[in-house]
Amino acid sequence: MNTLTYATLLTVAQEAAAGRDDNARTLLAQLVDDQLQDEGRGSSLHHVLFASALSRRLNSEKTAELNLYLRQFRDTQISLFNLLTRHLPTVALTAPLANELLARFVGGHDEVTLLDIGIGSGHQEVAMLQLLGEQGRLPRRLNVIAIEPDAGSLIESQSALFEATAEAGVELEFVPIHKVVEDLTDAEWAEIDSFTCPLVVNASFAAHHIRCTEGEPLRDQVFRRIRALEPSAVVLAEPSSNHHAASLVERFEAAFKHFGLTFQLIDELEVTPAEAAAMKMFFAREIEDIVANAEESRCERHEPVEAWVERLRRAGFTPYADFDFARGLRNDRVRVAPRDGYVALEYADEPLVAVICATSGVPAATPRKAPALLEAVA
Repeated sequence: MNTLTYATLLTVAQEAAAGRDDNARTLLAQLVDDQLQDEGRGSSLHHVLFASALSRRLNSEKTAELNLYLRQFRDTQISLFNLLTRHLPTVALTAPLANELLARFVGGHDEVTLLDIGIGSGHQEVAMLQLLGEQGRLPRRLNVIAIEPDAGSLIESQSALFEATAEAGVELEFVPIHKVVEDLTDAEWAEIDSFTCPLVVNASFAAHHIRCTEGEPLRDQVFRRIRALEPSAVVLAEPSSNHHAASLVERFEAAFKHFGLTFQLIDELEVTPAEAAAMKMFFAREIEDIVANAEESRCERHEPVEAWVERLRRAGFTPYADFDFARGLRNDRVRVAPRDGYVALEYADEPLVAVICATSGVPAATPRKAPALLEAVA
């Protein structure tokens, strides 16, 4: 990392946070004209993305120039998600880890309900069904309650799951809820609670989108509502970094470190320079949201993994501890590290992504049954 460039960017953020926008714009313009032009395409992309985000926040005249610089990398963005799932360990390992946990609680039942918060296109859930099929533990009937704000994704996930369950010989009831989880009505929570079979909750890179509110944190309210359903388990996949902080400077520092390590990891992968740049550009929107957007409009509110574990505790959940299967997973660059309540994907001794699991910890008041666990995977 170019420490001079970082120091200048941090000073720009500090000036912006203090309301000295003119000073911030002047410093940013000097940085773009002097330092960023000399760093070279590969090494400076990290810095340019943060400079671009600060420029947008400040309505700087350098925004157009930075956009022109970044356009060359946007042109390489072909099947970005496929690139990440194939090559970036912190993404590629997340779904298999989460699905192993989900399979422990979904499998082995005659009927089971999966409450999926932010289901997306349903690829993870299809892979979970394939895993259960390989294990010979498919349920006879699966109820999927899919919460998703994007209508197109809801349609795609419904189609994918009907196809997958038909092939597997599993009866499917698909309940689409076209909204974000914090907007569920009492009637919709009651509808979820009306399923009396075992309930499992999944949220993959979705919980950090829950809005920020004054008073009792809305995230705590949501997880208390989920705990009232007495699910067998909750499985979350989340980046681990403090992008929830109200302080712009604190957020900037956390994001610069988190994405800097992610970009460093990308640079170590056996991919072409164009693919490496494309993968980095995948995170451009997140960086912009964290740094450029006003507090009331931000949505990429990541938190450290410990904050999620503690939130689950406050809601009445018990952190899960049986992660022996993860100890057998190996990656040349990322350490798969079982911890108290989660499995961390660590790079340079920092958790970049975590798969978190908790259980209700007490017998359910409804007729739901305790899940039968699989033997640990070696």
